[in-house]
Amino acid sequence: MRYALTIACMIVLAPLSFGQTSSAASREDNADKAAFEAVCSACHPSNMVTDLRSEPEWKETVEHMVAIGATGTDEQFSRLMRYLLRNLTKVNVNTATAAQLAPVLDVSEATAKALVDYRTEHGPFKTMEDLKKAPGLTASKLENRKNRIVF
Repeated sequence: MRYALTIACMIVLAPLSFGQTSSAASREDNADKAAFEAVCSACHPSNMVTDLRSEPEWKETVEHMVAIGATGTDEQFSRLMRYLLRNLTKVNVNTATAAQLAPVLDVSEATAKALVDYRTEHGPFKTMEDLKKAPGLTASKLENRKNRIVF
């Protein structure tokens, strides 16, 4: 139960970190990665976690790991999930909410909201070129994350 509350808090609070300065964001990213490595490597090498999953799939995986013995503090689990969302999560740009898009596309919540508004107005994205036309997105950032984007 405590873990489910942690996940809920992480989802609410994670978008708040996207407006940070570069050095503050870098420190947060490093702390998130350290928590991920600390919790996950207690049972297996953290580098074995390389596949892309959706946010619900990661939540299910982490809940399963907790059920079979993974331990950590609430803060560590919050950071672990934030790390997974930013680095190993795929997202369907035609169905995801702004909160789901922001960490995967590495954009602010406001930019993600503008993307959802654009999608609502112009219809679903069919290609990466369609997505690049949305306001606030940079082509290079999208190219770097293209393997995580689903249409």
